[in-house]
Amino acid sequence: MQLSTTVLQNSVLIVDDDIEALDEMCESLQGYGLTVYIASNVGLALKLAKEQRPAFIIMDYLLHGYTGTEAVSEIHKFLPETQVIMISALADLANIVTAIDFGVIAVMKKPLSMDSIGRFIVNKLEYKKQNTMAG
Repeated sequence: MQLSTTVLQNSVLIVDDDIEALDEMCESLQGYGLTVYIASNVGLALKLAKEQRPAFIIMDYLLHGYTGTEAVSEIHKFLPETQVIMISALADLANIVTAIDFGVIAVMKKPLSMDSIGRFIVNKLEYKKQNTMAG
C-alpha cells in the first residue's frame, strides 16, 4: 500500500513538548477554521503526519531526543509538500539557517503571536488556492 503524498488542506499539526502551549496553540488556530492535530513527541508527530497529511506543521525546534529539523527531515520523506513553521525560544542564526536548509518556510521566536501564525497560514492557503484556480 502506497502512502498518499496529498496534503489535507486547512489542516495543521502542532508539535511541542509543552502541553500547555500545545493546548493554547490548538485552540487559537481552530479559531481560524483550521483542523488542528497535536503531538507532544516526535513519534506521535510522525504517526499523525502519515495518517492526517497536514498542509502545515508547526514544529518546536527542541524536542526530547530530537531537534525539530531532524523530525522535519523524516516528515518530508513521505510528505514533501507539507509546509513547516519552526518555533523556538532560541532564535540563533545557526538554528534558523539549519531549519531553512531542511525546508522550513518560516522560523518564529517564542513567545508566539498565535494571531500572526494563524493569519500567516490562512494567507498561504488562500494564495495556494488562488494559484491552483488560475493555473
